[in-house]
Amino acid sequence: MPQNAKATNTNTKTTEDNSSIKNFKQNSDIENFYRFIHENKLRKEAKVLMAMVAKSLKKSGRKRKAKTLN
Repeated sequence: MPQNAKATNTNTKTTEDNSSIKNFKQNSDIENFYRFIHENKLRKEAKVLMAMVAKSLKKSGRKRKAKTLN
C-alpha cells in the first residue's frame, strides 16, 4: 500500500507541473510577448536569444552541481 501512495504523490506533482506550464503560457504578458514577436516578424531573433539564454542557464547549472558535490 505505501508504494501506491508514493505513486499517487508523483502523479499529482507531475499534473501540477503540467498545469503550471499551461498557466504560464496562458499568462496575458506571455501571450502579448508572443504576439509582438509574430507581428514584427522577429521569430529568428527570438530563437537566437532563447538559445543564448538556454546555453547560459545550462552552463550555470553545471557550476552549481559541481559546487554541491564538493
